[in-house]
Amino acid sequence: MFKNYLKIALRGFFKQKLTFFINLFGLALGLWAAILIGLWVKSELNMNRHFTEIDQVYRIMEHQRYGSDIFTTTSTPGVLAKELKNVYPEVERAATFSWNEENLFVNGETKIKLDGLYAGEDYLHILQYDMLHGERETALSEKSHIVLTKEAAIKLFGKTDIVGESVLMKESDGESSFIVQGVLESLPTTSNDNFEFLLPFEFLSDKGYNSWMKDWGNNGPSTIVKLNKESDWKAFSAKLENFILERNAGSNVKLFAYPQKELYLHGKFKDGIQQGGRIEYVKLFSLIGLFVLLIACINFMNLSTAKSQKRAKEVGVRKVVGAEKGALVKQFLSESLLITLFSSILALLLVELTLPVFNELTGKTMQIPYVDAYFWMQYLGVILVTGLVAGSYPAFYLSATKVVSVFRSHSKSSKGVVIARKGLVLFQFILATILIVSTVVVYQQISFALNQNLGYDKEQLLVVPLEGRLMDNYEVFKNRIDLNPGVQSISRSTHSMLGRNSNTGGVNWEGKDPDFSALFEIMRVDYGFLGTMGFQLIKGEDFSKDKGADSIQGAIINKRAYELITENNPEAVSFTLWGSDRTITGVVEDFHFQSFHQVMEPAILLLDPTFASRAFIKVGTADIQNTIASIRGIAEEINPDFPFQYTFMDENYARMYHEDVRIRDLAKYFSILTILISCLGLFGLSAHIAEQKTKEIGIRKVLGASTLSILNVINREFITIVAVSIVIGSGVGYWLMQDWLSGYAYKIDFEWWFIPLAAGVILSIAYLTVTMQALKAAQINPVDSLKGE
Repeated sequence: MFKNYLKIALRGFFKQKLTFFINLFGLALGLWAAILIGLWVKSELNMNRHFTEIDQVYRIMEHQRYGSDIFTTTSTPGVLAKELKNVYPEVERAATFSWNEENLFVNGETKIKLDGLYAGEDYLHILQYDMLHGERETALSEKSHIVLTKEAAIKLFGKTDIVGESVLMKESDGESSFIVQGVLESLPTTSNDNFEFLLPFEFLSDKGYNSWMKDWGNNGPSTIVKLNKESDWKAFSAKLENFILERNAGSNVKLFAYPQKELYLHGKFKDGIQQGGRIEYVKLFSLIGLFVLLIACINFMNLSTAKSQKRAKEVGVRKVVGAEKGALVKQFLSESLLITLFSSILALLLVELTLPVFNELTGKTMQIPYVDAYFWMQYLGVILVTGLVAGSYPAFYLSATKVVSVFRSHSKSSKGVVIARKGLVLFQFILATILIVSTVVVYQQISFALNQNLGYDKEQLLVVPLEGRLMDNYEVFKNRIDLNPGVQSISRSTHSMLGRNSNTGGVNWEGKDPDFSALFEIMRVDYGFLGTMGFQLIKGEDFSKDKGADSIQGAIINKRAYELITENNPEAVSFTLWGSDRTITGVVEDFHFQSFHQVMEPAILLLDPTFASRAFIKVGTADIQNTIASIRGIAEEINPDFPFQYTFMDENYARMYHEDVRIRDLAKYFSILTILISCLGLFGLSAHIAEQKTKEIGIRKVLGASTLSILNVINREFITIVAVSIVIGSGVGYWLMQDWLSGYAYKIDFEWWFIPLAAGVILSIAYLTVTMQALKAAQINPVDSLKGE
């Protein structure tokens, strides 16, 4: 029986080559998109879940209250981990770990910069990365220990079996020798951690200038704990609420625990309440993948029912000779499954060809898990469901054909079939419209964020890290650079201008509501910083060497900070910072030091470049490469031990939106794919309609109809459906994008022209697609089209 079904199916494929081609490639493109999105979704869902006993691991986080606002952060006091382990018996392990830092490591003649972090002794017991060499128990037990990843070990030593060997780390304040106590296997792709070395956290916190890390009133590092198996993490979290308040009177912080495995996908908080995160993108693209595959299935349904007249006699004859409905359903479903099987093979080939590009686009290293039996079970399940969905309607429709009607003279499908076909086309283009409208809005918002006035000039601005001797010899470096005509100005700061770096709620002023508090960003800068950055001074004056102590004891604040301080006291000219009086010497226009997702925050600039680790250099537009080469030569002469590095501020700023840009690009490409698949089906349907209307077109031509009027006969039916789908899809797209834009504090308006643009794109493509077939039909010689069958 199966062999018979196969013969009939293959015979039909060869007979209807165009339909077969459209169904094959339409389903292949749908499956291709589904596989790519499926791999990405699986990667996202598995992120940080591979660790042993991850269900017992929790991140300690803070809700900080400022007035009516609650700011949620993973930053905690550096002494929290040890205290939690001492106080709560349910805490089996606890570790503090820092932000990532890039440091210079030296082994003999090899000098290389590695990116890593500082972590407590329990860190590798909580997050159990695979150890290639060394013992987990002693890996970070001493301040002189270091753990390297496999890749870092090869870079430094050319091998991995290096436990017991020493390596030198050079910093601006000196150099330190460490003994390698462990080498980790390559970090898994299911981890969003990114480090090449681990050093003991005590090495960082014991430095004199990091004494703040031992203060309960300061935050910075992160804290992670592992609870014993019997613990109720929610009850534990409730116990933590006033933990810091009990040790720091007047604190506005409430602690809580949050599952480490959930933080990556569900780490977005607003006003103290968890509200989504990356899981929103996972859901979005899961829907997109489903919709793209569904559109491909719709094409199959439409073309199969459209060609039903050609198979009606076959069905009728088979019924006359005794074929039952069930057997006919099996036959048509087997044809659908066979096409889907062919499409799945083609889809895998497309995935292999495009996966490197997709990995680059998403920032991942995914591959098809050919040896994973679970993957093949899932894929075969998708093939089966796709084949059944695509073939179900045609199978049940064709198998229900009445024998009596088969041999009557008819040329039209039933009214119900036509309505269903039009409804499916309508649904296809509704989805296409939603994606196009969404892509336009996302593109405009990202462009707005990247090109908007930030309150400073990020163009032609070089950022050079001040390391080694450049820190102590900054003035020499600055004076020599100033001699270069390509350098307009230079200054330095502790702040990166790329998000929150240092902030405090310890700001008070006369007239301040005792129940009100705000989080002020602190920027320690040098002379000339305002001019180099292009800040606009609207009140007072810049820091000046001529003012001496007045500048050192003063402060420049942004407009937002000035509005807060003068709200109840318009004549205010000072404030207190950590109990010390500061005179307001200047006010600058508000500037963005965070992305446009966040509102403008108050900021304080202090003249204190002691620990300024970044030089900001404004260069001219002429001969930039020679200017940079000159700066490089001076830096390497003064600081030969450290490699010269630089970045452009505009590129650094753009990196804050890398996730948004990825979403924009993914939406763009899948929008194009959706339209392509939809128009592929439209192409097949228009070819079928043109074939049906061959005699009608011939008669119209004999009676003098123009080619344009004949084109309208075929175009009118489809363009009307597409136009209706644009109206519906635009409404849905508008609603979805308003919700998406709400995630930005500064956003574009939904402009009126977004919808006409999307409509123009879709209508133009649809019109051209249908016109190709209509024009072909209109050019047939009437003599040929009016011949009897």
